[in-house]
Amino acid sequence: MPITLGELIHGLNCQGLQSAYAAIPIRGIYTDSREVEPDSLFVALPGNRTDGMRFVRDAVVRGAKVVLSSPGRIARDALTEAGIAWLTAPDPKALLPELSARIYGFPARELRLHAVTGTNGKTTTAYMLAHILSTQGRKVAFWTTNQVEGIANPFRPHMTTPHAPALHRFLREVADNGAQEVVIEVSSHALALNRIGGLTFATGAITNITPDHLDFHGSFDDYAASKASLMNYIDSAGMVALNVDDPQVSRLVDKAPVAVATFGLNHDAVFHARMILLDASFSQWEWFEHGVSQGQIRLAVPGRHNVQNALCAIAMARHLDIEGRDAASALEKFMPAPRRLETMVVGDITVVTDVAMNRGSYDAVMQSVAELRKPFVVVNAIRGNRGVEVNADIAQVLADWNDRLQFAPVVVSLSRGQVERLSVDYRVRPQESQAFLDVARRRGMGVELFEELPQALEAALGRLAPGGVLLLLGTFGMDDGLSLVAGMLNGKLR
Repeated sequence: MPITLGELIHGLNCQGLQSAYAAIPIRGIYTDSREVEPDSLFVALPGNRTDGMRFVRDAVVRGAKVVLSSPGRIARDALTEAGIAWLTAPDPKALLPELSARIYGFPARELRLHAVTGTNGKTTTAYMLAHILSTQGRKVAFWTTNQVEGIANPFRPHMTTPHAPALHRFLREVADNGAQEVVIEVSSHALALNRIGGLTFATGAITNITPDHLDFHGSFDDYAASKASLMNYIDSAGMVALNVDDPQVSRLVDKAPVAVATFGLNHDAVFHARMILLDASFSQWEWFEHGVSQGQIRLAVPGRHNVQNALCAIAMARHLDIEGRDAASALEKFMPAPRRLETMVVGDITVVTDVAMNRGSYDAVMQSVAELRKPFVVVNAIRGNRGVEVNADIAQVLADWNDRLQFAPVVVSLSRGQVERLSVDYRVRPQESQAFLDVARRRGMGVELFEELPQALEAALGRLAPGGVLLLLGTFGMDDGLSLVAGMLNGKLR
């Protein structure tokens, strides 16, 4: 059911509405002209690399009936099409959450929302909570870095958390599809830019806070404050789960404006665990609630950090009146999200792949592999189009671990063939690969650099000792790594 333009902007600080246009029906809102559909509002925003004003004509050709921009940026003369309204607002971006909610009929009111933020562990925790909810017979949708589910055409998103128009469009579709619960992975960018403005969550979680995205936030304090601000979006009757193993997060316990459930390996946490066994493909542990043992869990995801993620999901589930034994039973059947310490065993070789993105995630993965006490080879895909600082820091953390474990040379891939097929430009810039190589050289860490991923993997397999572990790290440039290695190993076994 469309909303009229007059109804849409009623009470909002928008100027320029002419009475002749007040009855225009609006069915959608977009900030990307390529996505515009008929009878929609196009918001022309300035960006880091381009300007929405350049794409007004394209948006109109695709069916936009209204354009919204900041004052002084009107270009009505460029529009010859009849019936196009042009509005202005002092800060159009600030209006996006409210406009989006109105256009799509406030879909969040029909759903129970859950939010997970943190530097690392967001995706796995979101998947775990969604899995627990699904086993309770609830129809669940989710938006994570890894995948968007609950809609007719699931996809892998370009953003961890989308801008408000895309988010509310997603919520409208999943509500119409009968979803009851929605789990949203919330990035620090989304919190700082108010992409989730107007939403309230029944449960939320902060998995950890370690340095990341400082190029955007400017300082670690600002980044940490953005993560902590998730607590302001929790419903008054809701709960936030906080990881007290993490120093930054533990400081938030006494500052939370809502109920808190603490979790971690720390025995003082409300939900904590005692490790029993850590293997290449699973972990086994006893879990406690308020100091009382609730039994053991065998989780088909390795690593201590994934035990923390599981405890977080349990804490959120318990607030939703799910019995502890039911949450634990669900987790025992949980299969990890793709490339979150995903493990494959072929013969005597173990292959582990992870979408490691920053120092914290590299540390977690390296700790998990170190605990296996097996020889291993690291293959790392350089992060393309993400900047010099990110890749320099990744080289630093690998060098730190190499000082302890002596696994160099690191096999490094630019993965040109893989990233050139992607719709978003993740090609590695020369300065990005050079930043990695410069740090490695200064730290005395050997590196073997390859243009293509298959070459890198062949070289790594050639160096791998019998019974060893092949560790595949990196984001989009390593997405095909596991399937390529499987083909190589299975071919050799035949």
